Amino acid sequence: MRTSILFLLLVSAQVMNSFTSTAQTSNSVNIIPKPSRIINDKGSLLLKEDVKIFFSNEVEDKEILLSYLCDQINQLTGVEIPKKITRKLPASNKIIFRKVTDNNWGEEEYSLIVDVTGVLIEAKSDKGFFYGIQSLLQLVPLNTELKIPYIKILDEPRYPYRGMHLDVCRHFFSVDFIKKYIDLMAMYKMNTFHWHLTEDQGWRIEIKKYPKLTEIGAWRIEKDGSKYGGFYTQDQIKEIVKYASERFITVIPEIELPGHSVAALAAYPELACNQGPFEVENEWGVFDDVYCAGKETTFEFLQNVLLEVIELFPSKYIHIGGDECPKSNWASCSLCQKRIKEEGLKDEHELQSYFIQRIEKFLISKNRKIIGWDEILEGGLAPEATVMSWRGTAGGIQAAKQKHDVIMTPGSHCYFDHYQDVNYIEPTAIGGFTSLQKVYEFEPTPSELNEDEAKYILGAQANIWTEYMHTPDRVEYMLAPRICALAEVVWSSKGQRNWNDFQDRMNHHYELLHKYEINSFIQAPHGGVNKNFFFDQMEMPFEVKLQDAEIRYTLDGSNPDVNSKIYTKPLVIENTTTIKTQTFHESGLKSKIRTIECVKISPLVSDTISELGEGLKYKIIKGKFKNLDEVTYDEVMQCGVLDKIKFPKDIRHYS
Repeated sequence: MRTSILFLLLVSAQVMNSFTSTAQTSNSVNIIPKPSRIINDKGSLLLKEDVKIFFSNEVEDKEILLSYLCDQINQLTGVEIPKKITRKLPASNKIIFRKVTDNNWGEEEYSLIVDVTGVLIEAKSDKGFFYGIQSLLQLVPLNTELKIPYIKILDEPRYPYRGMHLDVCRHFFSVDFIKKYIDLMAMYKMNTFHWHLTEDQGWRIEIKKYPKLTEIGAWRIEKDGSKYGGFYTQDQIKEIVKYASERFITVIPEIELPGHSVAALAAYPELACNQGPFEVENEWGVFDDVYCAGKETTFEFLQNVLLEVIELFPSKYIHIGGDECPKSNWASCSLCQKRIKEEGLKDEHELQSYFIQRIEKFLISKNRKIIGWDEILEGGLAPEATVMSWRGTAGGIQAAKQKHDVIMTPGSHCYFDHYQDVNYIEPTAIGGFTSLQKVYEFEPTPSELNEDEAKYILGAQANIWTEYMHTPDRVEYMLAPRICALAEVVWSSKGQRNWNDFQDRMNHHYELLHKYEINSFIQAPHGGVNKNFFFDQMEMPFEVKLQDAEIRYTLDGSNPDVNSKIYTKPLVIENTTTIKTQTFHESGLKSKIRTIECVKISPLVSDTISELGEGLKYKIIKGKFKNLDEVTYDEVMQCGVLDKIKFPKDIRHYS
C-alpha cells in the first residue's frame, strides 16, 4: 500500500483543482467494504443513457466487464446502457477503464474518480477493474437517474483470501441459487467460494469413474420415508466455475476425507474398515464409519476422484476436509493397525497425518495444494498444507508459527449457521450466537503472532452449514447482512473499522439487498417472552436496535402490514390477547413476525401441604426425541432425586 502522497499525485492528474476547496468527510459515502482512501466533493455527475464506455488496449476481459457493468446498472436503476465499447476516447459522458503499468500496484487495487467529465477506473488487473465497478455501483442511487457523486477513491484489500463457504450436502441447492450466492459475494468483493460437496448426508459431485457416488450416495431416505438429495453434473460444475470466474471468484471444492464419508461408503462399502452395508445418513453429527486407512483401494479411489475434481476446478487449492474423524474403527481394524506398524506410526492420530500427507503428495504432483480443517495439525502437519482454523484461533496460531499459511474461520465469529439474535425470537438454528456486531469486531490476525508470523494469515471466511437451512431463503437470511460485516473485516484496514459508521452505511445496503431480492435478516422486536400469563393486566414493552426502522403491531392475531399501528409506548394488555409485532425498515425489508401470547388467568386457591417431599424425582433416558410424545422409558440410564435442577456433567445432551 502506497502513501497518501502517491494518492495525491495520482488524482492531481485528474482535474484536481476542482476538488481541493470543498473536500468533505468520507462518512457520506456508503460503500461496503470501506475503501482505503476517499476524497468526496459537493456536486454530482449525471450520466446520460448514451454514455460512452472506453477501455485502454491492455484491458483483457473487456466484454465481461462491459456486460456486467451494463447489466447491474440496468437492474439497479432501469437505465439501459448500450453494451458497446467506443473506440475513440470521449470528451464527456464517459466511463473509462485504463490499465496501470506501475508494478507497485497490487493485483486487486483500483482507483475510481468521478468528476464533471465522467468516470475513470484505473487498475493493474481486471480484478481491480471489477472491484472498481462494485464501488461505482454502490454510489448509484436506486432510481432512474445515473447521478453519481463527485469522488476520488484509492483502494486495495487487506487480505488476499476473502471467502464464503456453502454446505450443499445437508441440504441441496440449485445451480441458479449457487449463482445468486456468488453474485452476492461479488457485490462485496469476496474472492473465494469454498464449495462443500461431500458429506455423510450426501455426495453432490458427479464422478464418472464411480457412478454409484451419485446414483446412491447423492440420495438419502428421510425420517418420513421420503427420498431427498441431488447432485451437480460435471457440466453444471463447469458452468458455475465459469460464472464465478467472470466475477473474479475462485471456487475451491471440498472433498471430505478421511471422515464425513458415509455417503461414499453407502455407494462403495468396500472402502470402509468393515463391509457395512451403509446408508446415507439422515441425521446430523459425527459418525464412526470412515475411509479405511489400511486399504490401498481407498487411496486408489480417492486419487481417481481427485483426478476428475482437478479437471473441473482450476483453483490452486483443493480442500480435503480432515476434520472430525473418529478413530475407533481404525483402532479395531487389522489393516489399519498393520499400516501403523509398517509405517512406524505411533497411533491413530499419526495414521490420520499419514493419510493426509499421502493425499497431499498426490495433489502436489498435480500442481495443487491442500487446505484442511485444523484437525490436520494432529499427528503432524503435511509439509505444504494450508490450515483452516475453525475451533477457535489456536490452530491457526500454531500453524502460522510453523510457517504454514492459515485461513481464519473460528466458529465464534465466522459460523453463520449460528443464531444472530436471541433464540426464542429466531428460527431454529444449530446453536451459538454470532451477531452482526460480533462478526464486525472479528480480528483475523491474532495478537499472539509477531510481524513475520502474521504474514501467514491469508485472510478469513465465513461458513454456512445447512443442517437447519432447508431453502434458499433461509440461507440468505443467515448470510445477509453478516456477509457485509465480514467483507469489511477482510478488505478494510483494522484502523478504518468503526461500528457506528458501518451501521450508518448499512442503511443503504439494506436497500440494495432488498433491490436484489435477498431475504436479509432484520432484527425482530425485542421485549418480553413469547408466552405470558397475568392476573389483572400487564405491560408489554418492545424495542428494536436498528436505524431507520419502526415496529408495527396487531392485537387481533392478524399479521402486521404497512397500515398496522406503529408502536410508540408499552402496550397495556387487560384480556387474553395475541400480539403480533414486526420490524419495518425504510428499505422495504421486514423482520420475521413475532407472535406473543398473553393469557389472562385466575390465581389458584392455595393448597394445604401436610409434609414436604425429599426433592425432585428424575430419570435420564438414552435416545433421540423430537418432542415429549416420542419419549419412551425403554432405556433408563439413571434415576434419583435432585435438590436442584441440573444435568450431570458426564451426560451428553442437547436441549
